[in-house]
Amino acid sequence: MKHFLKAATAAGILSVAALQAQANTVLIANEPGPNRGARAHALEYLAEQIKERTNGSVTVDQNWGGALFKANAALDSLSAGVADMGVIIGAYAESEFPELQMGGLLLKPAHPWVMMKAMYELFTTNEYVKGRMEEMNLVYVNSFSLSPGILACRGEGIRTVADIKGTKVAHTGASGEIFAALGGNMVKMPIYDVFQGMETGLIDCSVTYAYFAVATNLNEQVDTMVDLKLSTVTSLATFINKFTFDSLSPEEQEAILSTGADMTDYYGEYLQEADDKAMAALAEGENAVEFVEFPAEEYPVLHATAGPLIEKWKQDVAAHGGDGEALLAELYTLMDKWTAVMEAEGLPWDR
Repeated sequence: MKHFLKAATAAGILSVAALQAQANTVLIANEPGPNRGARAHALEYLAEQIKERTNGSVTVDQNWGGALFKANAALDSLSAGVADMGVIIGAYAESEFPELQMGGLLLKPAHPWVMMKAMYELFTTNEYVKGRMEEMNLVYVNSFSLSPGILACRGEGIRTVADIKGTKVAHTGASGEIFAALGGNMVKMPIYDVFQGMETGLIDCSVTYAYFAVATNLNEQVDTMVDLKLSTVTSLATFINKFTFDSLSPEEQEAILSTGADMTDYYGEYLQEADDKAMAALAEGENAVEFVEFPAEEYPVLHATAGPLIEKWKQDVAAHGGDGEALLAELYTLMDKWTAVMEAEGLPWDR
């Protein structure tokens, strides 16, 4: 693991925004995905709220489509101050930042809002996790959940676990290890390259999400979708370079952190609406797809392959001096806590 803070200090790498903090500050931000879909909408809201809550003293210059750096370079780039703020995806930094990738492990199912609340509480209260972020010169703002994962395929697709063997599948994250273990012909690529990979025949299938498939027009390329019945991925989060954050006034810092705290409810509601609309678009119309389910007895076979992934994750945590077993236990406790809140009170936007 690189000592990002020391390296950045030695090199004197500070963004222009950090140097201008005493005046109006412009946070240069990077998002690996396009300016479409639920997360893009939420990031625009985040920028609006930062401007409003700081009375215009802090604004965000948002860059889309990995214009400043790609998803696999986000951790190093944000740590070093290439940008002030941006989204890091745990799957692209799983060994360097396993604490974030914890939200991408194939755990017990939980509602996206529950997972975001659980990850937010863990990242803002767990002293070990907070210490790790300080080592990497990062300040946590908020987490993003994805909607339930689906396997999208061209042609006849995959209809049983046995069909996975030999099929060209995009390896876009932790779930790719499942298909590799079951004999898939894996092609490593960012999820943002899946449309082109499908269009050119480089791949036949990829894990995706309803709103993302519609936002990126992937539904134009695929014919079948399989509900994988996997846990909600919540290994994406917004971070700010710590040098930049420390250069802001206490009032500006609090405004940004409070916006991050409120993002779970705002994004959660929009994600649900976007996913409902996307599922309707996928079910009918010119680019409708066929929804497939594996035989019930085959889902346990699919899910059993996740065990080695969790053990590897624990080893990655241990390599940084952490206790993976304890972190998972805490996350499960928080998932149970917020599930109980949801069941007792309902989702915030339905109350």
